[in-house]
Amino acid sequence: MTELVWHAGTDEQQQHVVPVDALVGVLGSERLRELSGDVFLALLREQEALLEMAATADANAARKWWLVSQVVMAVVERLGPRVLARHADILAFILNILDRHGSDTKGSSTTPESVSEASLEELMQSLRTEAEEHGNSDIGGEGQANGDIGSESNHGVGGTEMVVLALMLLGQIMSASEAAAFAGMQPEATPDMPKVEWDGPSLQLLRRILDVIGRVGHDSTPMIAQLCMVTRRQVSLVLALHAGVGPSSSSGDSSEEDAELRRFNAALRDVRDTLVPVQAHGIIELRNMVLAKSRVVFESTERLDAVTSVFVEHVSDSDSFVYLNAIRALAALADAHGRVFVPRLVSLYEACAETDERLRMGEALVQCVERAGAMLGEYAHHVVPALVSVVQQTHDEPVVLFSAVSILAAAARTSPVALHRWLDEIAPTLAGV
Repeated sequence: MTELVWHAGTDEQQQHVVPVDALVGVLGSERLRELSGDVFLALLREQEALLEMAATADANAARKWWLVSQVVMAVVERLGPRVLARHADILAFILNILDRHGSDTKGSSTTPESVSEASLEELMQSLRTEAEEHGNSDIGGEGQANGDIGSESNHGVGGTEMVVLALMLLGQIMSASEAAAFAGMQPEATPDMPKVEWDGPSLQLLRRILDVIGRVGHDSTPMIAQLCMVTRRQVSLVLALHAGVGPSSSSGDSSEEDAELRRFNAALRDVRDTLVPVQAHGIIELRNMVLAKSRVVFESTERLDAVTSVFVEHVSDSDSFVYLNAIRALAALADAHGRVFVPRLVSLYEACAETDERLRMGEALVQCVERAGAMLGEYAHHVVPALVSVVQQTHDEPVVLFSAVSILAAAARTSPVALHRWLDEIAPTLAGV
């Protein structure tokens, strides 16, 4: 049986033993099925309150916080979605934790590492790793956890662990909602998969969380930034699936938009499929909707954000069939929504940490520049200075340097007049290559 042992006060003989397996077993029993969500929410609130007390140099509160944290980890890992029935309250908890972390880390700067989809097991491992770094032993192991909990400074105690926990809970709620939406109907609530209903206040909470995740991911450690990017894509997708359709002028228009909405949702479902051809088909469908300037896509900020996230995510895919279609889709998005998206595409090109991903973003940018024609002048003030900066900073990366010079060359061929005002910067920069 897994047990946690901690000492109260300074008396080494005064011990509190918590049988974690027994506690989780009680929460998972038939008698507490309807109350497990309430009990779990109470644990989260107690954990948050103890964290605030620990921040005031209360060593005893810090020890209790580590204890409750390990119990929460065990409950989430072993009972899963069944304890997330009160998802609106849990979303409020998540927002509070992320907002506090975003405020605490404001002003720092971090470049996110490459991101892959994080499973529940990977998120739990991240949380365990953080706990072990603070002196606690793995809850999943046998025996007793007699680590020196609370021995370190209370400054910032538990902050990273709470953020990882919040992102993990958010990911589980999003996964359940996504599965329900793609199934085409809301499943009946079961003990292992609670019914997820999205009303106005819940969706508003989710929108606020989406805004905060962007801030937290930008100003945090690489691990937190990585988890934020993964969960942000999930939140964008769920918001897109639950976004309403704008007002129509006639019943015929309404019917057409309903069909477009079904097409959009089907494309998102295909993108999440495990089969590569199905993924590519979903990307192509979304690209076709972008090229057709579908109202379903462009009159909903949430759906447009979801489409953009899908294209950006799949640019780094390992399969050429997928990433080539994603590149074409990004270029199509820049064509259809140039004033908004061209600056974003340029920013993505500059920010790419991986050389291969930057080259793929560069290919999308080349296609965008070549198809802009005489309209390139409207976007040149975003494109040209950024490319000059990349050339100046990448002399030791020939491949990236060649990519930036190629885009500048494409711009010069497409609209020489558009580059005229930057000739004094472009000429010496290229002369020094």
